[in-house]
Amino acid sequence: MEKISLQKIKWIKSLHLKKNREKEKVVLVEGHKLVSELAIQFPSLVHSIYASNDIDQTLQSKFDCFKCTENEMERISQFYSASSLLGVFREPEKTAFNPNERILVLEGIQDPGNLGTIIRTADWFGIKQIVCSEDTVNMFNSKVIQSSMGSAFRMSVFYENLEEFFLKMNATVHGALLDGENLLEIDPNEIKILVMGNEGKGISPSIQKHINQAVTIPGFGQAESLNVSIATGIFLYHWSQSKS
Repeated sequence: MEKISLQKIKWIKSLHLKKNREKEKVVLVEGHKLVSELAIQFPSLVHSIYASNDIDQTLQSKFDCFKCTENEMERISQFYSASSLLGVFREPEKTAFNPNERILVLEGIQDPGNLGTIIRTADWFGIKQIVCSEDTVNMFNSKVIQSSMGSAFRMSVFYENLEEFFLKMNATVHGALLDGENLLEIDPNEIKILVMGNEGKGISPSIQKHINQAVTIPGFGQAESLNVSIATGIFLYHWSQSKS
């Protein structure tokens, strides 16, 4: 396996910046399990792989792989604790937006772990597309990729001005609000568009204007609210009971 060069180290470090990743249309993926699985599932998207330990011969035979010292891996990693394997992948092409499909809308999700968990959960429940507000964290943030466990490569995620988006849609909009109707009383077949809001502020007043049906998850304890990724999972389970 060829040794990583100083030029490649500088290049990968430059990809820590979102603007450089977007310019080159690449994604950084870290972690032995995740890199290996994505390389097997999406071989055409693999640009190059970097390892500080021995790696599977199959990966070495199929892809451009480079050997790193632990110190070099720490330099190219975006995480405090570097993994032994890092992959540079090309951005997957997303399918065209389908207004006839179910749509999960996310407003202002800031935490990469939350977005990654939501994408992974949506993938589990068969949601094919997510529309995010422009201020939602980028889906190709390394922490989003890691917490989505690769689901970000399978999900079509669109970033839109939500007010303009809702004006174009001709469908009932359900939104997660504390003063909404009990989720258990809502027919999942009636849900076409579901809106989840920011971790701390919820759905903003400007977006609430577009919501036709407020919905809430009934609680029985003393907690003030649910984490947005947990709440989304509960909504998506209910939604998955739809016959459509």
